[in-house]
Amino acid sequence: MKISFSTLIYSILLLGLLAACAVVSSDTISIDEQDAGKTIELKTGDTLEISLNGNLTTGFNWIPAVLDPALLEQVGEIEVTPASDQPGAPGIIIIKFKAIATGQTNLHLDYKRPWEDTAVPEQTFDVTVIVE
Repeated sequence: MKISFSTLIYSILLLGLLAACAVVSSDTISIDEQDAGKTIELKTGDTLEISLNGNLTTGFNWIPAVLDPALLEQVGEIEVTPASDQPGAPGIIIIKFKAIATGQTNLHLDYKRPWEDTAVPEQTFDVTVIVE
C-alpha cells in the first residue's frame, strides 16, 4: 500500500491536533457561603460549584439573578444533599456554572420562592467572577 506525502502530512497534523485537545483540561472550583463577597478567578472551561444551605421542601431555592450569558452558563440541574433522612430536612443545595468566555461579572443568587416575584429574598449570595 502506497501513502502519498500529503496524506502523511495530514495524518501527522491530525494527530498533533488530537494531542493538543487532550492536554486542555478544566477544573472545578468549589465555593460556599464563606466565600460570599469574594472575587473568584476561573479559566475558560472551568466549572464553578456553589454549595449553599437550603431547604427545597419549604419552596425556597437559590435562584441566579440575571447572568451574563456570554461569560457564565448554568450547567446541569440543581443538586440537593439532605442533612438527614428525615422528611423536610434541610441540606446543601449545589449549583454549577461553566466559564465560557473571558471577562468579569457579578454572580448573584437569591434564596426565595420562585413564584413570589416581588418578595424580598430571604438571603442573597454574591461573588465577583473573573474568567481568564
